[in-house]
Amino acid sequence: MEKDIIAIIALTAGFILVGAQLVRLLQSMMLHRTIRDALSRDSNLTPELLDRIDKPKKPGGGDDRTGMLLIAFGLAMIAFAFLQGSPDTIHNLTPAAVFPLFVGTVLCGRHWFLRRRGADS
Repeated sequence: MEKDIIAIIALTAGFILVGAQLVRLLQSMMLHRTIRDALSRDSNLTPELLDRIDKPKKPGGGDDRTGMLLIAFGLAMIAFAFLQGSPDTIHNLTPAAVFPLFVGTVLCGRHWFLRRRGADS
């Protein structure tokens, strides 16, 4: 039973990661196609579109949202384990919840550190 749950979680995570990468690839492809069309037509929008390619993402890159989601996911796993009440469930899910809690805390801490460092400089 546990192997089935782990396999489903791994497959779901894989589908989400692949889907996110495909969406990014599609966005990039559409932006490049638009730039090619604008260049071929000598459009006035070309400088703005070219600036959009080189525009760096802001530091942190949404780490606060991702971190908060991971923390919430870890806490939900712990709450689920305690609501089930079975010692085996508590024993199995609580250590598994430590990983998203730790990663979420690090991401939120990194976001806080970068925001604080940016405010000081």
